[in-house]
Amino acid sequence: MKLLILGATGPTGRHVVDLALEAGDTVTVMARRPEAMADLADRVKVVAGDATSHTDVAQAMAGQDVVISALGRSTSVRADDLFRRAAAAVIGAAEDGGVSRLVWLSSFGVGDTYRSASAVQW
Repeated sequence: MKLLILGATGPTGRHVVDLALEAGDTVTVMARRPEAMADLADRVKVVAGDATSHTDVAQAMAGQDVVISALGRSTSVRADDLFRRAAAAVIGAAEDGGVSRLVWLSSFGVGDTYRSASAVQW
């Protein structure tokens, strides 16, 4: 399968990348800091981009079968704002590109983010 993984530079995302590679999947990662994936540059396609940008996500998503988001908390953006904006970008890009499979993992709503979490609102 051809997978696009968002959040691959974080601990959970990196684990997802490792598992996908072990399974023989073709992996593309989109990262704000592509240099963080330098050790896997010969095994994955690394695309620089912002997960909240419809344009960036759509470009990275082209030709993919599945999108996996393992986005974590950002130090520069409130977590709920990051996830809301990223979800809109990913869903819009998936609709435009015909990608119908999405896995979204998150610990948002656990620990100190509990007070910020609410039911999904669109």
